Amino acid sequence: MEQNNFTGSEEIFFFEPFNTDMLFKSLRRADYIPLYAIRRHAGERGRPGRAYLADLAKHLNMPLPALSRTMERLQDKGLVTWKTDRNAGATYVKLTSKAVELMEDEHRRLSQAYRRIREEIDSQELESAMKTVKKITAILRESEPTP
Repeated sequence: MEQNNFTGSEEIFFFEPFNTDMLFKSLRRADYIPLYAIRRHAGERGRPGRAYLADLAKHLNMPLPALSRTMERLQDKGLVTWKTDRNAGATYVKLTSKAVELMEDEHRRLSQAYRRIREEIDSQELESAMKTVKKITAILRESEPTP
């Protein structure tokens, strides 16, 4: 019988230390990120509340077709409205009041968690940890399979 040398330690490394999904209750983390980008970049073209898909794709470093699918999913959930600005010849999205309310709930939770981290971990240790996480993230990006 073949001995199983699989310990799973490689996978376990990625399961818990980087699992920020557990902080999100009202929205999924995967939904919060593009919603945050919309909120942050809305109005960049002088149109309050509007975030244009082409601009978001650049900010999120995401191909436009993938971002379009994400926006369709968010629209189906009632979190964004998606329209075409005929004058600009471009498509934009806006957050719905539902999205704003859910994001405020998540923001409170994230702020509370961040405040606790700052209270329990001194600045030097946190800075060192963040440098390490950035290095790991860079390695993971380099390890991404090519499409």
